[in-house]
Amino acid sequence: MKFVKLFVAVSILGILLALLLYSMRYEIARLKEGLPGFTHALGDEYFEMVKMNDGVLLATSIHLPDSLAPFPTVLIRSPYARFEAVLRDQVCGRFVRYGYACVFQDTRGQGDSEGVWDPGTNEVEDGRDTLTWLVGQDFQNGKIAMMGPSYLTLNQYAAAAGGLPEEVKTFVPSVFAADMRDALYADGMFRHETFTAWASMNRTSNTAFQGTGKDYQAAIRHYPHEEVDKEIFNIEMPWYQRMIDIEQSENAFYGEELGRLISETPERLKVPVLMIGGWYDVFTGPQIKDWDRLSTQSSSRFVVGPWTHAGSAGSAFELNNAGGGLFQWREMLDWFSHHLKGEELKSRLGVNVYVMGKNEWRHYDEWPSKTESASYSLSHEIDSGDCSVHDLAAFSKREKKITQIPLNFEYDPRDPLPTRGGSGMLAFLLPGYDGAEPGNVLQRPVCERADVISYRTKVLEEDLLISGKIRTNLIVSSSAPDTSFTFKLIEEFADGRAINIRDAITSLAYRNGSKEPSFYEPGQKLEIEIVSWPIEWWVSAGSRLRLDISSSDFPKYHAHSNRAGPWAKQVGTDLATQTLYGGELAIPLSPVDGFKDL
Repeated sequence: MKFVKLFVAVSILGILLALLLYSMRYEIARLKEGLPGFTHALGDEYFEMVKMNDGVLLATSIHLPDSLAPFPTVLIRSPYARFEAVLRDQVCGRFVRYGYACVFQDTRGQGDSEGVWDPGTNEVEDGRDTLTWLVGQDFQNGKIAMMGPSYLTLNQYAAAAGGLPEEVKTFVPSVFAADMRDALYADGMFRHETFTAWASMNRTSNTAFQGTGKDYQAAIRHYPHEEVDKEIFNIEMPWYQRMIDIEQSENAFYGEELGRLISETPERLKVPVLMIGGWYDVFTGPQIKDWDRLSTQSSSRFVVGPWTHAGSAGSAFELNNAGGGLFQWREMLDWFSHHLKGEELKSRLGVNVYVMGKNEWRHYDEWPSKTESASYSLSHEIDSGDCSVHDLAAFSKREKKITQIPLNFEYDPRDPLPTRGGSGMLAFLLPGYDGAEPGNVLQRPVCERADVISYRTKVLEEDLLISGKIRTNLIVSSSAPDTSFTFKLIEEFADGRAINIRDAITSLAYRNGSKEPSFYEPGQKLEIEIVSWPIEWWVSAGSRLRLDISSSDFPKYHAHSNRAGPWAKQVGTDLATQTLYGGELAIPLSPVDGFKDL
């Protein structure tokens, strides 16, 4: 009996403790993140079905502080019903406690909203209709902001396409890009690890399908890939068919007219924005292009951290000062306090980047700053027939490059080189999907695979600061009528660690950044340029740079079949003999002197 009483008492105590911790969850999270003290308590919460112009009703919840209206207001529109409880509770719950009204809406065809799910297609009109409704509400005080990462940022750009009501003072585009074209494909190579995974978990309206890792793993290996929606996902997905059809892909998310409007939003904006990105996000390159063409850049701020699409960092470095993750609450609260409440802005405008390798934050008025190009020749004067690491030799003039002999390797699409780190990945976020690890990852030793050719510099005597895009110009040929080539730049530290800096890929059909396919005659010798997304990376004196050349990076990109024509229609694969005659690596360098002065 005593044991039973003790058990009951402990159970009651545990329940009370759990309730106490739950009631204090906002305060605990605030203290953990080092955020300012809350100013308000939670007030009224209510639900409304907001009518769009075509009569469709969208589920909308309104969360108000416990004080007199009106309030500065934050709008969030999301398609992720599975995360709705977290977003409404944690995000709106926090905004309310800082004195903002928060409006959360399920996008068309998701959650409790009516309509049919068709990614991107309805967000321009629905965003405008929602803002028109919001401007007419008594609880808002004429100062409105929008926020939310990934697809939630698509909704912000879509609402802003063609102009915003004057009540919208700012928004926060986070880990997404207004122009999706460079995100779906890299020179003709489809990003499976992001978009096949995303399609698997977002198949149809109202999340009737959750998606499984088994489905995803089967889908990325299925030939022809155009059968995947019906054969593996068990539903027709016209929007995914538009994605995997490279000729239609430019209009995949929005359609031609809407796509043009949304993609042109950055240069047409009239409000400042707080842009948040990560070096290892899905949209890094296109998002940096958005910043470059942003019409309000002089009054905006861009924070680029060491993050993936989830706000996490890679495993190769200990990044204790990465700070804030995906939502960047400290930055966002400062930004909204200024633009919605009229308080002084504490953060500097311009670009705040995390310098990988140095693992420090650095601020720029403009990024990248003026750089000079360091050039290295891919040098291989002899071919022993055995695996060896070739020289990556610095040179100052093209005429000093050494005459090369060709090197060959076999590329088998059924045994592609596995993805190991980098940007442009999403499947790692999804339980059971067994996605490749993103970010900075310790790399495999040289000579582990026969389909990789490696080059290495001498030990560097001075520090280097890489700022911008890394380029390789390769002279190649292939036995196939179309194929792909990749590069990966790696820092090999004096202590033996090898960590990826940047990687990139191209197909021969869409070589040199072409948007239209080009014919390739097997055996034809040609020069191709492969360009990475930008990076800020500190290379330490005593390290070496290593350049790996191959033909695959799977499943980050589809494994090229070595056949000509639309990739998703290929019913099989062929082996290809790839020949590398030489080439050049070009690295953009910023001065390391005065690094701590910026």
